[in-house]
Amino acid sequence: LHMSDLYGSLYEALEPDRFKPDSEPNPLMLFLGTAFEQHLERVIARCGHVVTRPGEFTTPEGIAFSPDGIVENGLVRVIEYKLTWQSAKDYLNTTQLPPKADKWLTQLKAYCFHLETQYGRLYVCFVNGVYRPMLPMLLVWDIEFSIRELADNWTMLQNHAKHQKLL
Repeated sequence: LHMSDLYGSLYEALEPDRFKPDSEPNPLMLFLGTAFEQHLERVIARCGHVVTRPGEFTTPEGIAFSPDGIVENGLVRVIEYKLTWQSAKDYLNTTQLPPKADKWLTQLKAYCFHLETQYGRLYVCFVNGVYRPMLPMLLVWDIEFSIRELADNWTMLQNHAKHQKLL
């Protein structure tokens, strides 16, 4: 069982029109996402930042999870990279991420909870920017979660997983 099974199932239930149950991932989109991650990691390293791709962890319940990166510079920060075709419009000039980012935040909170840190960083490449003009855009958020947010998020994921008989 992987953490993506839990938050994927949750968002399929919450937003079935947006997250199609049992749909096969597009191999080209997976390739582009991986290529973006690998290139961004090299760019970040050239800027002098040390981001470690840690590999796979396992929760006490036996659920595997794989953060895209971890930064340790006085505090531990979990890194996630996203490549999306959605418009960046709703992400600009706002103090908090829009509801469209909830799945990403659920994932990031789950990883932070199990790595015992309140800090995350989300890199999002909007392939088509705001669509007019259609220019790619990279936005980055440093996020500090409360301990309660992290615990509540994990409880929600566990409850959903038990309800769906994943756990």
